[in-house]
Amino acid sequence: MKLPKKILSSMLFALSFTSVIYTAVGHAKTLETPTQLSVSTAAVDNTPLTFMQISAQYMQNPKVVGEARLKVMFWNIYDAKLSAANGEWKKDTSFALSLTYLRDFDGEEIASRSVDEMRDIGYKDEVLLAKWFEQMRSVFPNVKEGENITGVMDENQHTHFYHEGELVGSIEDKSFGQSFFGIWLNEKTSEPKMRKQLLGLL
Repeated sequence: MKLPKKILSSMLFALSFTSVIYTAVGHAKTLETPTQLSVSTAAVDNTPLTFMQISAQYMQNPKVVGEARLKVMFWNIYDAKLSAANGEWKKDTSFALSLTYLRDFDGEEIASRSVDEMRDIGYKDEVLLAKWFEQMRSVFPNVKEGENITGVMDENQHTHFYHEGELVGSIEDKSFGQSFFGIWLNEKTSEPKMRKQLLGLL
């Protein structure tokens, strides 16, 4: 059954979390801090990290701030969870956002939709958006039902991505991190109810 364009657009929005991963092929930055090195060691040992274990690599006393499910009509899209130090989220400090997908997704259109969402919340630098689009398009993976993607904003506002508990890439562009996580946490998000749930306001 072919989905209506509006529904498909909302579903594509759900996948934006996977869109901007830098792979190790020339893009991922080498992690240098002792804490981050311990994460790399775990990855080498092929030991997937849980959401809270990932969070603990970047913040002290991580606690869940809020949880939400994105549902479009009768389609469940993903379950989201936000963690921060002491359970108190601040956009300029470390936090982690987890998405567990409830459907299979794939396609280059996800990258385009992600850029659209960033543009809608106020990012208008088309040169930069085009750069991010090319990065997203070149690395965007297929996502299967039940898979998890976790994004982390560290204390330096660098962004790190984990797929199924394993570190897959990092982006040090501070403006990217604020724009990307703003898809869910900015006041201009297209999903204001979800934002309130993630921030523990509902």
